[in-house]
Amino acid sequence: MKLQQLFYILISLSLFVQCKQSEPLPTNYKLVWSDDFNGTELNSNKWEYMIGDGSQYGIYGWGNEEEQYYRKENVSVSDGILKIKSISENFGDKEYTSARIRSLNKGDFKYGKIEASIRMSNAGGLWHAFWMLPSNPSENWPISGEIDIMEFVGNRSSEIFNTIHFANQFGGHMQIGETEPILYDNLFHKYAIEWNANKIVWFMDDQETFKVLRTNTTISSTWPFDSEFHLLLNTAVGGNLGGNVSANSMQTAQFMEVDYVKVYQKK
Repeated sequence: MKLQQLFYILISLSLFVQCKQSEPLPTNYKLVWSDDFNGTELNSNKWEYMIGDGSQYGIYGWGNEEEQYYRKENVSVSDGILKIKSISENFGDKEYTSARIRSLNKGDFKYGKIEASIRMSNAGGLWHAFWMLPSNPSENWPISGEIDIMEFVGNRSSEIFNTIHFANQFGGHMQIGETEPILYDNLFHKYAIEWNANKIVWFMDDQETFKVLRTNTTISSTWPFDSEFHLLLNTAVGGNLGGNVSANSMQTAQFMEVDYVKVYQKK
């Protein structure tokens, strides 16, 4: 009798562990786009590389006085993980190299639940981001809007940034955001937003961290988030938010690692 009871207990524990490890789909959403980074190279049907110092796109320093040169060679895919490598390396007119990818014209979305599982180095000067820009803007930034799902800065490694950028009625840059306190543990965490016509809500590991309502008087008259946006993943070095770069840390490769990116939309 005792052996039989032990057997059932072990079976129950096994089922419990399996349930905890699974990630069921949100009940009111359907999966419409995803990348689990299987294979040995970046999926060109879902992503494109952004190369250079920003001048190729008319924004030298990527608009933030960043200190890196983005290279295709700094992206790798193996064992189901995307890795963006940042390192001290003279290339172009920059002292550091890193990488930036986007889903423009390969994954463009209006509303939904957008999430990724990410692990990031906290080396001083690194500025990791999982964010969104409009795919067919009728106006320039910031009028067209920007959604920063997650930003993490090595020099401020006790917090995560959740932010939107937009313009006031005169076209001037505005932003609404909040920092979420964290205990940095160098582990994968899930970062997400739920976005619809009336609000954007941010989550970390399924816990709500921030919310912006369309009725917020700061943005209600110029809300730009009713068109298709695409995804971006990158690690900048230095710049306006990255701050002072730890030259010693950057002698060794530092990584932003992404387990998956998923986009759901309402059924």
